[in-house]
Amino acid sequence: MSDYPPVSVVIPYSEQYTPEWMLEEATASVEAQAVETEPLVVRGDDGPAAARNEGLDRASHRHVAFLDADDTWADDKLVRQLDAMREADAGLCVEGDPRTMDDFVYDVFVGDLTSLMSSVLVDTARVDARFDDDLERGEDLLYVLTAATQAGVCLRPDLFAHREHADSVTARGMAVEEYLAQSKRFVYRVSERVPEAQPYLPIYYTQLYTDVGRAHAADGDARRARTYYLRALRISLHPHTLAALARTYLPF
Repeated sequence: MSDYPPVSVVIPYSEQYTPEWMLEEATASVEAQAVETEPLVVRGDDGPAAARNEGLDRASHRHVAFLDADDTWADDKLVRQLDAMREADAGLCVEGDPRTMDDFVYDVFVGDLTSLMSSVLVDTARVDARFDDDLERGEDLLYVLTAATQAGVCLRPDLFAHREHADSVTARGMAVEEYLAQSKRFVYRVSERVPEAQPYLPIYYTQLYTDVGRAHAADGDARRARTYYLRALRISLHPHTLAALARTYLPF
């Protein structure tokens, strides 16, 4: 253990959304690491962003990792990440295959690299980012994008196991218009804090308006669906959006 620095591990927990046995298994996966750890279970229902910020404040060590209470780590997770951060001279390490910074920003912002929080290991001596507790969605992605562009990022595969369950935060629905409002707030914060993401704003908005259109179509509101599809098409003539718009004119 002396070859590696100790790591504080922030585990947000709400018994409303995660059964206690899952928290126990998550904590056990932290204690199984071949690195000295400081598990910090932060309880409360005010939101994961606030809990993670409290964890950052309580952390005793320079290196801080995050783990959702319903996930578990691979036994060698921290060792592989600390090695990778040293080799890459990076202040952040997350799960994934190696890629350039430009590809990383693209994949987190508008691609499929979105389930990262339980893999995050950050060097707080190089990253001063905080979680935006004014956001109800995307606060984790904003943190990752900010940290990566501040201090560099490295990626390693197979770091954690995600476990979905019926009461989890990610399983809860959000009303369509609230989803739209929160997504716009998220993208504004990203464009403000992560200039490297600005070239991808049109892609983000095309995807957002198409997704909102699909949600209205699924609710049987073809008129509102068309409104959002047309907004998306004014940005980009994406074939998936065109096909979705065409379906709203078909008889049900």
